Amino acid sequence: MVKIDKFKVKEIMAKKNIKTQAELAHMLGISKNQLSNILSDKFCPIKSNVIELAEFLDVSPLELIKDKKKETS
Repeated sequence: MVKIDKFKVKEIMAKKNIKTQAELAHMLGISKNQLSNILSDKFCPIKSNVIELAEFLDVSPLELIKDKKKETS
């Protein structure tokens, strides 16, 4: 199951001077609720959401996906 690493997203947001999730959601053209769901640990985002977020943040989709190896160690 794919999970987005919200800490990585926050790190990238900081580098791009995007201060809040609400601001990022607005820039992506989605609601803050939708973005919260995408970043939630309980939510499995669809591939297009991951790709869209990665493209917007100008990173590889793989950079946004949680590394399962890190989770278990």
